Amino acid sequence: MEQNKDWLKLDNAAKIYPATSSRKSPAQFRLAVTLNSPVKLKILQQAWERMLKRCPYFQVYLRRGFFWYYLQRHQDIPPIELMELIPTPTFHMNHKFSHLIRISARESTIALDFSHIITDGNGGMRFLIGLIYEYLRLDGAHINKIETIPYPDDEPSADEFEDGHRKFFPGNLPKPDALPKAYHISDKPFTHKDFKLISGKIQLDDILKISRQNQVSTTEYLSAVYMFSLMQIYKQENREKNPKNTIIRLEVPVNMRKFHPSGTMRNFSLYVSPEIDLKLGDFTFEEILKKVHHSMQIQIDSKELGRQTSRNVGGELNLIVRIIPLFVKDIYLSNLYRRLGENCYSGVLSNLGSISIPDAAKPFIKSFDCILVPNHGMKKSCVVLSFQNELTINFSSVVESTELERLFFTKLVEDGISVSVKEI
Repeated sequence: MEQNKDWLKLDNAAKIYPATSSRKSPAQFRLAVTLNSPVKLKILQQAWERMLKRCPYFQVYLRRGFFWYYLQRHQDIPPIELMELIPTPTFHMNHKFSHLIRISARESTIALDFSHIITDGNGGMRFLIGLIYEYLRLDGAHINKIETIPYPDDEPSADEFEDGHRKFFPGNLPKPDALPKAYHISDKPFTHKDFKLISGKIQLDDILKISRQNQVSTTEYLSAVYMFSLMQIYKQENREKNPKNTIIRLEVPVNMRKFHPSGTMRNFSLYVSPEIDLKLGDFTFEEILKKVHHSMQIQIDSKELGRQTSRNVGGELNLIVRIIPLFVKDIYLSNLYRRLGENCYSGVLSNLGSISIPDAAKPFIKSFDCILVPNHGMKKSCVVLSFQNELTINFSSVVESTELERLFFTKLVEDGISVSVKEI
């Protein structure tokens, strides 16, 4: 590990997950790649072993200290498992020596499941691409390096280990405004299975065209479609009721590496929160899109985002907080997460952006994929990524109803976007 240590502090964003992660709130995601030929397991095993040793901050398990959790270097390499189409939702973090990363494969697909304790989508994707590069290299392919990708023959740099939030702590700034509770769809979560997946695929050019016509980003457009769909469900559920929670608010992650020069492979994301309040009446889609665009433009600002960093890191550095025993912190953080996390958001939409690889690697790779495991509070999650000219939109859900997904994809079709949808 870093500086010849075999342990590592949790980064600031990860500190809440050991106290809150469970089957109902897994804090877990999957990244996957499908090749144009069947996976060769012996070669994948070699690449996996070399990459995990190259990235020791992922070859870890969770340990309890007296004041804080920390990550201990694991001596074992997780075995390659047979890939399940729906990932197992919970890493057994309370089990001694349990890994926080999982690899699996099936036919032409390789999948990595990550606990959010060790990384975010950006760090995980860089690791996955590094793994695929090493696999292809061992299989005889000749592909040029990308500077941002870890390679097994290179030594890990110090900034890969760093806690970006602590490094770029802006000092004491005004805290973000407290968020009132948001509307949640009323369906009851599954009892017989963990969750299901509905995946939509569209041409990237189609959604770029409609976004440009409306002078918004793809993330803003998709967020507005999501909120518009939630509003229609809200109206169906509450025709004859007077609900307390009338706010529809999304949690939209922002990659902070775009604002700060960090090569960290660990968590370095914050969130923006576009919202509408249905106490004001019904909204047209155009009105929602306008509100989403302007609110996200204001919130995606280094100074505004710095207020979140100041609150989060400032709390960690507080002397009183530091000396409180861990079992008390667990109770406090669990309550804090309910107040500032799941209760405040109607849904989450995470856009990993465009996956870029050199032309020499493209003949070997068919597609990339991502699944964000949903929690029982928001009940559904949505993750988006694009590769070449295909955009993938994955909804994962812990409830039986698919009305949200139907409304979402129907709106895309109404806007002239052709969508291919399948349920897993």
